[in-house]
Amino acid sequence: MLLCADADAASAGLASGVLACPSCRAGRLRPWGFGRERVIRRRGGARTRLRPRRARCRSCKATHMMLPSWTAPRRAGAVAVITSAALVSAQRGAGTMRIGAELGVPAATVRGWLRRLRARAGAMHQDAMTAHGTITAGRDAPYPEPSASARGDALPAVAVCAHAAITCHGRIAADWEALLGLFGLARFLTPAPSS
Repeated sequence: MLLCADADAASAGLASGVLACPSCRAGRLRPWGFGRERVIRRRGGARTRLRPRRARCRSCKATHMMLPSWTAPRRAGAVAVITSAALVSAQRGAGTMRIGAELGVPAATVRGWLRRLRARAGAMHQDAMTAHGTITAGRDAPYPEPSASARGDALPAVAVCAHAAITCHGRIAADWEALLGLFGLARFLTPAPSS
């Protein structure tokens, strides 16, 4: 899976043959059709149909699915929906049944999201800290104070990275969801592979 903050730019790069293969690092990716269409649940109850682009390396022949970073691979909920559920749970202590009812998803789905965030929070926080250092290199930029939980540290760290990308590198606020996914949420929310 390749997560793209700007899907249009990624498609243009793919068409022009400038995207390097993440598997072998030597080859270039070329268009290789599309993945299966899916419907992604967005904030406010909106749904977006998505048919992700596929790419194949000219050298190693590996194939990659190109997803916008506002999505979480193998999830029907957008990164912002899953994050809001986690924040509501953490801040208000709301149960999974109530959050699920508000979002229109089963409570078991919400439990799965929260379980995955808890399990991956330490790694997500560490990645966000590294990204923050890279984004803000040479600048004095605030970083959130530690909290009482790994998830409580990870989510603000990802948000600070997205904010730094907007303020330090001219990203636009409309990219907020894509940036949250790019700085860890999309990758770390991906379900564990089934055995």
